[in-house]
Amino acid sequence: MCKTTLFAISQTLSDRISDISFLEKSKKIKTAFTRNRKMPFCDILYFIMSCSHRSLQTELDEYFEKKGDETMSRQAFSKTRENIRHEAFIDLNDVLIRKFEAEDGEIATYHGYRLFGADGTLLDLPNTKDLREHFGYSSNGTDKTYAKGLAITAFDVLNKLTVFAELYSYFDSEKRRILDIVDGFAKLYNEKSIWLLDRGYPSFELFARLEDNSQNFVIRVSTQSLKEINSANEEDQIITVTRGTRTLTLRIVTIPLPGGETEKLVTNLFSDFSPENFKELYAKRWGIETNYRFLKQKTYLEVFTGESITAVLQDFHSSILVLNMAAIAEREQEDILKDNNAVCSGEKYSGCKYRPNKTKLIAKIKKDFVDAVGADAVGNDIPKKTFWEFKFSDNLLPDVMTGKLNQFINKMPKMN
Repeated sequence: MCKTTLFAISQTLSDRISDISFLEKSKKIKTAFTRNRKMPFCDILYFIMSCSHRSLQTELDEYFEKKGDETMSRQAFSKTRENIRHEAFIDLNDVLIRKFEAEDGEIATYHGYRLFGADGTLLDLPNTKDLREHFGYSSNGTDKTYAKGLAITAFDVLNKLTVFAELYSYFDSEKRRILDIVDGFAKLYNEKSIWLLDRGYPSFELFARLEDNSQNFVIRVSTQSLKEINSANEEDQIITVTRGTRTLTLRIVTIPLPGGETEKLVTNLFSDFSPENFKELYAKRWGIETNYRFLKQKTYLEVFTGESITAVLQDFHSSILVLNMAAIAEREQEDILKDNNAVCSGEKYSGCKYRPNKTKLIAKIKKDFVDAVGADAVGNDIPKKTFWEFKFSDNLLPDVMTGKLNQFINKMPKMN
């Protein structure tokens, strides 16, 4: 069976964007995009996806120069984009995820389980009155306030796909929102899966909600956790926790770290997994942190092309879509490197395997790929050529981080 290709994903997304029903669903008012416009609906979506860290007017000038047309002012563009619901990008990302899940023959799992993680981060937003009122704000102890939002994403750790993302109010609670997220996942994912969550999320309510949803979990807890968990000092221990009329049975696994410290994990997996397995699961959470680093630093998540609520949400969800497309391209390149047993020959990294340069993949998707897919009257030969360039490009790096992660795992004391 074959993995889903970026070319297949692009064709599906292009078909969706060109679908008249998608246009009708995505526009805010019925009369929008009913006449020929300087920048049609499809072009606006592709343009938003392609924007990087440069000024909006610079991006517009370059876009129209390629088209051989007179440029559009950023004010005119900002007015036109307001006719498009930001949910259009959420829809496209759902299309990407569903196609991957329906057609990919090599979905990565751990002992047959898909691994999902969730985490939140604060984003700096354009500091306008409307955004401060809608998303909230922080202050530095003075009268000055700064617009901020709380971004929460859910991540398929092994397949490197962001399967859920939303931008909430700065004043919102991650602990409260995670309850809604796991409920939503319970409706979508009936196959075997495990939630990997960090210390900011554990609560009796969350444990009970996951149990009610028949969802598996492995959650790292702090020393300020439930008293029954804090009192569990054995390496591998079963405990019961009661609140009101509800009693939960939990497994507590204590993981020794290289420096002599320990981490405590709470799970409802009572069979099939040894303490050594949980050590490996604990290490796999690193993928979530890496995903956020790429989101914030490489997709320019905090560089917005507009200052309205709609523009901020469009840019946010567009960044998620581009990151997922890069993840699909990265899987393709990894297969090619594996098939060719590609290793570094230079003295510094001699013998080290290569890995795709995801930073360059993101830049390529935001520019060359989006240009090809969004081109007027584009034929299949053009995007195919783009994908071959993706597959055989020299955008590679020595896979040093995988080696460091394996060293970290190997240094952990063995568990009984």
